[in-house]
Amino acid sequence: MTARAAIAAMTAYTLDLREAEVKLNQNESPFDFPFKTEALLRIAGRPWNLYPDFESTGLRTALAEAFDFAPENILTGNGSNELLAATVATFVGPGTPVVFARPTFSLYEKLITIAGGLPVPVALDPLTGLLPLEEMLRALEALRGAVVIVCSPNNPTGGVLPADGLQKLLDTGATVLFDRAYGDFALDILPPLHDRLVTLSTFSKAWGLAALRVGWLASTAATCREIRKVKLPYSLNIVSETIAAMALEQRALRDANVEQVIAERERVAAALSAIPEVTAFPSGANFIAFRSPATFENFLAHGVLVRKYDGFLRVSIGSREENDRFLDALSAILVRDAAMGVRS
Repeated sequence: MTARAAIAAMTAYTLDLREAEVKLNQNESPFDFPFKTEALLRIAGRPWNLYPDFESTGLRTALAEAFDFAPENILTGNGSNELLAATVATFVGPGTPVVFARPTFSLYEKLITIAGGLPVPVALDPLTGLLPLEEMLRALEALRGAVVIVCSPNNPTGGVLPADGLQKLLDTGATVLFDRAYGDFALDILPPLHDRLVTLSTFSKAWGLAALRVGWLASTAATCREIRKVKLPYSLNIVSETIAAMALEQRALRDANVEQVIAERERVAAALSAIPEVTAFPSGANFIAFRSPATFENFLAHGVLVRKYDGFLRVSIGSREENDRFLDALSAILVRDAAMGVRS
């Protein structure tokens, strides 16, 4: 059996799987869910021989109440990636131009290619990692029937759209897919509903539930009805659905955790900015992208796992102790390199 040519030419989404004492490569929360016993009791009370709620009505209702929407404005799925795939399949067909920043989350371009769309990447500023809003707007003005995918804060660089950025993108007439997986760390607010705007969120980051794979999207009821035609049924199990609804009951805890992550991000950013050999991108997320003489392998040798990209590294913001391990490793690497340079 031969795959379609477009698929055969693609590479799979992969992660460099390594083991390390300090894991700071996947933008995970350093705070685990503290109500596991209560969660297990709730799940034990549900029948496991029956399918979960077909429409995830309980979780959608809880999300609607938490964020001042109606349940028909919300869809839930197995991580925001599943919802992103369904949304791209809904709005992108053969030849549809899709504008996105590069580098950004690599799954976007893969989903565009699978749908037969025309990828239109716009390069980020290589010195700052900031989102190239004006360049994206110019690209959209020259295209008809375009879609734009924007991640803000952007993964992997951390750049954030200006306050009027989404409205400017909508004003071009494009359909806007807004991935706010890291938006809580930028203290953003969910934008108003719009027929050409789909806002994708996740429980994996700020909520600390990456293991459960729960995502949700918000849009107008009419747009949600169209995406629902594409989305797979029964994509959330009772475990994920129950615990995500429980998490919404603990928003104060989520907010406190986000506050701690932001404080640590600023502390780490300040430490990096004080090192002449390091250039850190400004970040509104729970990670920092940076350039330095230190390599992925250097950090791994010191027991710290970071993420490598073409020309830079990205470190997730972990606990204070994990962040100190990262900074200590960076210092040790640079001191060693300096000593080797002196000897040479």
